[in-house]
Amino acid sequence: MIKVSFMKAVILEEFGGPQVLKVKDIAKPSIKNDEVLIQVKSVGICHHDIMHRSGLIPGAKTGVILGHETSGEIVETGSNVKNKKIGDRVVLYQRRFCNLCRNCLRGRQDMCKVAGMPGVDTEGGYAEFVAIPEISTQTIPQNLPWSSAALSSCPIGTSLRAVKTIGNISPGDTVLITGASGGLGVHQIQLVKAFGGTSIAVTSSAEKAEQLKLIGADHVVVSKDNLFSAEVWKITEKLGIDIAIENIGATLPETLRCMTQGGIVVVLGNIGAATINLTPGLLIGRRLRVVGSGSCTFEDLKQSISMLTSGVIKPVIAQTFKFTDVSAAHTLIESKKSIGRVVLEGWH
Repeated sequence: MIKVSFMKAVILEEFGGPQVLKVKDIAKPSIKNDEVLIQVKSVGICHHDIMHRSGLIPGAKTGVILGHETSGEIVETGSNVKNKKIGDRVVLYQRRFCNLCRNCLRGRQDMCKVAGMPGVDTEGGYAEFVAIPEISTQTIPQNLPWSSAALSSCPIGTSLRAVKTIGNISPGDTVLITGASGGLGVHQIQLVKAFGGTSIAVTSSAEKAEQLKLIGADHVVVSKDNLFSAEVWKITEKLGIDIAIENIGATLPETLRCMTQGGIVVVLGNIGAATINLTPGLLIGRRLRVVGSGSCTFEDLKQSISMLTSGVIKPVIAQTFKFTDVSAAHTLIESKKSIGRVVLEGWH
């Protein structure tokens, strides 16, 4: 048991730029009977954190600890904890869930209505310790690095659900990925390859094109103005796209123009939270399906961990920062100069 009363944590004092994130000494969380105390080892920075910090998430609060991509070691267990023990290496599922409602009982923890997401309305991982229900943790293998484990729920598990379960990818499918250089996109490129598809990655940066090809993209479209459909039709020889993973949100109208008859567009991102205009006739004429997707389920998380452990998916980490340099980490992400996830590890 860790015998300390206080811990360091990054607090979102107010909405604004990266400078509003402040490192403070606060009380170490105490655990309930069904909870475990995690010593945080690694945290990925999701764009959701950027939007929360900026005040773009409906219902988001200040005075909280951000971070829902968290791995660590169990250092304390509640009296009712049965399946986890001190010393276990775990990743945190990216949201709390009740495990009692209809959605939870059918394996859709991502749609639990009475739960919350760490870093939004409960506690987050930008801290030395976090208290979390036992059921919200998943054990990870000894040979899986902390940083890899931190990304297993979101972005990799989230992308796995979008590509496989929602997109229903089959060998030979052509898959469009917008925002391809981000933490979601770089792992979706690998997932498409793993399932036998052909990926077309869209990026606004010519400098990132070669790196995306090295990650596994079959084709890369550089589009600074987000008008990429003509190039996509050229690449596909006018066959169009079978599955699109829309990671941006604002590019959805252009993505729809890329689709073949009966194609499916999986909307996973909404950067900037902008309102967009759609043409219903395009949906009708091409018999398109537009489906929203979000966080993974526990089964997705387990498969994600397996794919990471076997090396089928390799985590793409742009840079690792100390927790005390969190403002610089957020600044790097907002500069759009990085490829993959930015990770926080260590305090000194």
